[in-house]
Amino acid sequence: MAVGVAVHGVRSVCSGIAVPQRHQAGLRGDGPCAPKELLRSSASKLCAPFYKTLLSQGQRHSSKGFPCCAGLAQSIENKRAYNPAQADPVSESETDEDPPPKQSLSLSPLPDRIGFIGAGQMGEALIRGFCKSGVSSVEQISASVRSFDRQRALSNLGLRVYGNALEGGAADLAANSEIIFLGVKPQYLDTILEALKPHILPSHLVISIAAGIRVASLEAALPEGTRVMRVMPNTPCLIGQAASAYVVGTHATDDDAQKTYALMSSVGLALSVEERMMDAVTGLSGSGPAYVFVMVEALADGAVAAGLPRDKAMALAAQTVAGAARMIFESSEDGSITHPAVLKDKVASPAGTTINGIAELETSGVRGALIRAVRASAKRSEELG
Repeated sequence: MAVGVAVHGVRSVCSGIAVPQRHQAGLRGDGPCAPKELLRSSASKLCAPFYKTLLSQGQRHSSKGFPCCAGLAQSIENKRAYNPAQADPVSESETDEDPPPKQSLSLSPLPDRIGFIGAGQMGEALIRGFCKSGVSSVEQISASVRSFDRQRALSNLGLRVYGNALEGGAADLAANSEIIFLGVKPQYLDTILEALKPHILPSHLVISIAAGIRVASLEAALPEGTRVMRVMPNTPCLIGQAASAYVVGTHATDDDAQKTYALMSSVGLALSVEERMMDAVTGLSGSGPAYVFVMVEALADGAVAAGLPRDKAMALAAQTVAGAARMIFESSEDGSITHPAVLKDKVASPAGTTINGIAELETSGVRGALIRAVRASAKRSEELG
């Protein structure tokens, strides 16, 4: 099933996924990334139909275009070898390019120094992901954190670490960063912004990952004209499998949007959305990993109750969820996303074991519980803003 939704003037066939106009350079043929290279990225594997659609448009204009940025000059992923049988849906007849090399490609790092004010689990996941992907390095990243334990943990990663942002850390970090991530909890953000404001220069790009905090609130708390981006990542960014969404601020430039896209695409899937959608994003992908962890645990518990050893139950449950998710993206011959109900019906044979299990899920209200969980999380995100 494919639903096209227009965001910033571009339509896609991936359930509302869209790329803003500021990322359309590749579709005009003047972007630095070749389509085949980006198809080998982890983000493209998560949403192949999205990239295929853009490729089909880009090929009509140029064989070398794709929405990207200067920092995204090679592949998003630098550790996985290219497998032409699995990762490259563009046939040789569709492009004039030479066949791609069959080896892993590295990502050219951004030249910008990156600073994190607050680097808890999410912040550290982003730091590790940026370094692992090659988009940045520990030499280019610094952090300002309050806790001594966090200071020590980040120092052990090789980062330059400053102290409490309210006690000079914000000033030190701003003086040594071009891109500043705000990674503190929403309830502490006002005091952090107050401490940071005197040190923000026109050269700074401020990226907030605080749940629920609107772009307008961030811009109002910072000097007039500050370039702001709002991002909602999730913890799978640590392994390059994030599902992130971002909003372009009022004063942010094309280059700012491209850098944000490059950073977040380096750790998974990154989508541009309208800000009115961000609460729903928070409820779904922001909080979603925790819902899935509960599901995997429950599946494993059921298997243990049925007689399977715990270690085997956990491994089978986790792989079942991972494999099922990939089938949604990869089952269709034409590259479109397959509706989960279609795949479910293929498994559930008449009077079989699966349909009996599904009946229990429906009786227990699992579907409704998941819907309510997403809506409750989205509502809380709205309240925070």
